[in-house]
Amino acid sequence: MDSFIPDPHDCQVFSSGSLRLVVLKKDPIPPKALPSKDAWTLILPTSSVRVCTGDGDREEGIIRRGDLALLLPGFGHTLKRHQPQQGFGFTALELEGPFPEPLLSTFQSPPKKWQEHTFAVLRSQSLKQLFHIFMSELMNPDGVQLMTRELFQILLGAELGRLSEKEDRSRFPYRLNHSTLQIVLDHMEAQIGQQNSVPELANMAKCTPDHFIRLFREATGTTPHQYLIERRLQRAVTLLANGERPSDVAKILGFYDASAFTRAFKHRFEVPPSVYAKESYDRQFPKKD
Repeated sequence: MDSFIPDPHDCQVFSSGSLRLVVLKKDPIPPKALPSKDAWTLILPTSSVRVCTGDGDREEGIIRRGDLALLLPGFGHTLKRHQPQQGFGFTALELEGPFPEPLLSTFQSPPKKWQEHTFAVLRSQSLKQLFHIFMSELMNPDGVQLMTRELFQILLGAELGRLSEKEDRSRFPYRLNHSTLQIVLDHMEAQIGQQNSVPELANMAKCTPDHFIRLFREATGTTPHQYLIERRLQRAVTLLANGERPSDVAKILGFYDASAFTRAFKHRFEVPPSVYAKESYDRQFPKKD
């Protein structure tokens, strides 16, 4: 059986700052259109879709045709046909920080119901209108001005805040207390070069893996994976300054290979590790005239 090659006209991607718009005319979903695991995603399907997590084996619920929904980050959502014979498309807007107020407050403390279901159907006609207006702006060949992006996020935050007030905003009854969180962070630090297993960390915190990810994000503002990558890069700075070669640093800190380390380091610090290592050496051992 031949592999499916998607028609490039079936999927369009537009970007503006930290916002990314995906317009998919019909499934299956090509890799570039998959919802980002680390972004808050507003999505409007053209036909009913099933929302799943856990490599697609755990169904979270259904988004009906024409409903605007918000996918929470950290869960790795996948979308499947609700009816096998009925294909679907969607318009999706992915948002990554930093966020202005009041959007930041809503994202930092989403209603309990949203967290439990990993997504929320947003029953607001004004929010849907705002979504459509901004989509048109984002697809404009001239792009979107910074002020337009900021205004959209401020209005989005105000409307999401109004909707969330109607939900139960109480937190989960269990939190990561300071001592438990410190045990988890110390373990991650001690095993910084290893592939930390979320189930293992969750077991240390005495909760389920999905619950642990939510609680960790609540306590630290980031996911376990993002936290680990940041700590590895911070450790890399010290190792490079101490004269370690970039290829050795990549192995010590558990990166897949030297190329993956270079990409992550450059994305974080805006220079390749080799350049940083040379600059550190030149600062410590300046050339004499």
